[in-house]
Amino acid sequence: MLTIVCGEDSTASRDYYSSLKKNYESKKIQIIEIPASDLENIPSWMGESQSLFSQNKVFFTSNINKRLSRKLNLKINKIIEQIIKDKSVEVVDWEEEISARELKFPIGGIIKELKPSQNIFKLQDALYPGNLKNFLVILNQLTETVDENFVFIMIIRHLKNLLLVKSNQISSKLQSWQIVKLKNQASKWQLNNLVSFYDSFHKIDLSQKTSTNPYSLKKSLDILACYYL
Repeated sequence: MLTIVCGEDSTASRDYYSSLKKNYESKKIQIIEIPASDLENIPSWMGESQSLFSQNKVFFTSNINKRLSRKLNLKINKIIEQIIKDKSVEVVDWEEEISARELKFPIGGIIKELKPSQNIFKLQDALYPGNLKNFLVILNQLTETVDENFVFIMIIRHLKNLLLVKSNQISSKLQSWQIVKLKNQASKWQLNNLVSFYDSFHKIDLSQKTSTNPYSLKKSLDILACYYL
């Protein structure tokens, strides 16, 4: 059997994935961590040692989805189908920053999706010039309960989509209703300001990684919003 933990809220999904490990450990079940590439070895392992797949062991891995394809009949796809159907083996997979609709797994796996707070989408919708007060109110409320790194990532993603729509480069992953909303929001931006705003986020990201940012991530968001909104 296969359990897939996913969701755009990567912090929440990772925490849930970790909680599953602790739960198994509390039941004296052995945790075996393997890279996704080793899943292809499971059939041969099963042939060599049936005891390896007894009920007191569970395999933990991550990002299998990157190796799968909806179109190609790859070996890994067949192996995943076999794992899903086989009750003698249990695998738990964590998919980082992926929603359930983006998964390419065969039908039958157990999916646990950790969805972002609805307020994160309100914050994205509030991201346009002239709407500073409303944006800051939502941001302040949101960061009381949601990790600021996740908020930062979700804003960057949204800005990228706004830029693509503004430049008439629409992602195939977007649904028609999303495109309509993005076009309406993008129309409130001048392209050069939107590009500059997007670039500023990457500069902050770099400064965070190099520990050269004198401000917290939340404070950096406040400053950027005051300048561009």
